[in-house]
Amino acid sequence: MKRRSIINLLTISALVLLFAACQSKDNFTGREYMPDMAHSIAYEANQNTYYMFNHWGTKDDYQKFVQPRTPQDGTVAYGRTKIADSLKNDLTYPRYAFANTDEDRTKATEMITSNALKPKNAAELENVLGHGKELYEIYCSSCHGKAGDGNGKLYELGVYPAAPANFMSDQFLSSNDGRYYHAIMYGKNVMLAHADKLSHDERWKVIHYIRSMQAAKSGADYSLEASRGEKSIKPEAKKEEKKDDKKDEKKGK
Repeated sequence: MKRRSIINLLTISALVLLFAACQSKDNFTGREYMPDMAHSIAYEANQNTYYMFNHWGTKDDYQKFVQPRTPQDGTVAYGRTKIADSLKNDLTYPRYAFANTDEDRTKATEMITSNALKPKNAAELENVLGHGKELYEIYCSSCHGKAGDGNGKLYELGVYPAAPANFMSDQFLSSNDGRYYHAIMYGKNVMLAHADKLSHDERWKVIHYIRSMQAAKSGADYSLEASRGEKSIKPEAKKEEKKDDKKDEKKGK
């Protein structure tokens, strides 16, 4: 009888200790049974997952261990590409200089006056426009339309209450590239941000392609000079050319 009582007492005591160990208070989460099942001592990239029962080193040792290493040759950081280093500027890369506000949208439109991706030759321009077209058709054409006129499939189906931007309209033909870039970064109205979908130079490739469509619509040539910002394709420039032509005709008469 006494033996059974002792066994019962020990069982109750063990249960009390077990429940007491599992209780948490404030920041103390309680003890864990077999903690190595939940707290791995394996290396976790850029994360300090030190646990008090890992005995191989101190917390400071582990903090040093998990610091970022030098990137392997040929690797590319998320959201960037190999050629983006040549596009460094104070406004768009490696950090975008403007916030998601109406005030900064206006600033970006005024300050980003030309495409940062400048093809070196005709072959490179062809590659830029080819890739830009692919990206445009994946991320833009469903709303803005394949022709850039705002009549995309989603608008035709009545998904959106208002028509997406018509890149062929005068306001977009005459607008600086900053207006396009800022919209890609943060979105506008129903359009969501695409900064996580397109890398820095991919955004510029899409803008190049939009400009080439605008040029074709206007009957202009999106030449190497135009793509590099050395020749304007904006409508006001074309109007000035027509005025000059008319003046020359009058002089000739």
